[in-house]
Amino acid sequence: MQSAAVSSTSRNAIRKVLARIFTPGFRSVVLAFKIIGWWMFAFCAIILGFFLLAVLKPLLVTIPAGIQISCVALIALASILLVLMMRERRRVLDACSHFLATFERIKPAGSVERNHGISSETIVEIRRRGNALRGKPREWWQALDESIECYTGPDGRQGWFLTRQPAESITEDSVVSALYHSSFYQMVPSILTALGLLATFIAILVALAGLTYDAQDPTHPITGIDKLINGLSGKFLSSIVALLLSVTFIFFEKKICERQISRSYDRVIRRCKELLPFISQTRILLDIQQLAANRWGPASAAEVDRGVLGG
Repeated sequence: MQSAAVSSTSRNAIRKVLARIFTPGFRSVVLAFKIIGWWMFAFCAIILGFFLLAVLKPLLVTIPAGIQISCVALIALASILLVLMMRERRRVLDACSHFLATFERIKPAGSVERNHGISSETIVEIRRRGNALRGKPREWWQALDESIECYTGPDGRQGWFLTRQPAESITEDSVVSALYHSSFYQMVPSILTALGLLATFIAILVALAGLTYDAQDPTHPITGIDKLINGLSGKFLSSIVALLLSVTFIFFEKKICERQISRSYDRVIRRCKELLPFISQTRILLDIQQLAANRWGPASAAEVDRGVLGG
């Protein structure tokens, strides 16, 4: 009995720990650990960079100064664009979080409300919260509010419905494009690659410009060949750096930015569907047919049906 009591106590303790994981306070602790993990990763990456720099220092001596400057410029440009992209991603996520937090305390529509619409008291509360929004979330709410209408069913009950799907009122383009320039960031890898190749071609062109041929000098007719050959391998470094930066930028763009933005947009649309039921044209036509059958009989209902269908 005592062992059974101990096992029961341990199970209850495990349940409490698991329940605590899903509390907001514990989530903030998990987020703090994630931030510390990212900082440790960045610190290790910096240390690794200095280590590689020390190991490759003899090789860097053979690289032309112009190529070294080009590589530093490419890294600085990619870093600046990456920081800007992450800032715009944060703006989108904050706007979506603000929109979701505004309607957090409103209960989702139940099965009865999905059939007969939400009550006037609920729609007043939803509109009060929606009109209190600011910035882009307020524009999203205004687009959604334009499709909210009151509908009276055949049984005489009134309710409020959406006449358009939330994804049609709040399009992904209206959520993302105003805060996050996805089309530009999709071109950044191509721009970095092109700049790296341009630096390589310019370095080779400069080296070829110093290559001369003198037919009157039988001993050394060709001059400048040593400079071309000795630094030829280093001239491709800018292209390699540009390709590595492009791959890294694509990873951050697709994995971290676009994926999280798409998830936030899906949460906004899902929350709108939970709060506001949607009424389709098919439902309205069926209600008209039922209303006609209740008032004038099945024959009149069939005539109404043919008139609505254009037959």
